Amino acid sequence: MRNTGYSVGARRFLRRLLGALLLGNAMLFGGVTAGQAPAGENLQGFYARLGNDGSPSQTSGNNIYIKFYPDRWLGMLFVPYPYASAVEAPVIARVFDNARKQTSGSAYIKGRFDLLDEAATIHIERYGYLQDRIAFECGGMSACTIKTGDGFIELIKPGVINEHIIRYLHVAAE
Repeated sequence: MRNTGYSVGARRFLRRLLGALLLGNAMLFGGVTAGQAPAGENLQGFYARLGNDGSPSQTSGNNIYIKFYPDRWLGMLFVPYPYASAVEAPVIARVFDNARKQTSGSAYIKGRFDLLDEAATIHIERYGYLQDRIAFECGGMSACTIKTGDGFIELIKPGVINEHIIRYLHVAAE
């Protein structure tokens, strides 16, 4: 065995780390060819959380929207409630576009985006594919996934005891 300057334990750790990174990369990006969207994923317009302007918005304090950008970018927009109930769909679409122009990478951005009366927050993140689902980092210990359907998506957030499944309906606001 040649002497690399690393102990056997360090070499074993580095080999395992490299293997885990390669496996994670294959899981996220290996299931679907580049640029191909699963059935039901619509990159035009955006998705609005089922229950926006209702008790989910009152409880969380936000209306929540999701948009898919080209080149596998995703945006989650949080508009404060009750102000959000007065914001029209074309304005939400333009907020997504204005926010994306402010960053070339992953980011949390808070602002009015030259369109809103109150500051909103957007989380822009890269996404990949995990089998038949879209996977992205959503700020927890595990990645969130999205299952697509005809005219809707379901956001699946990992929980301590069970998953939280939140339905979003497609809005064609172009």
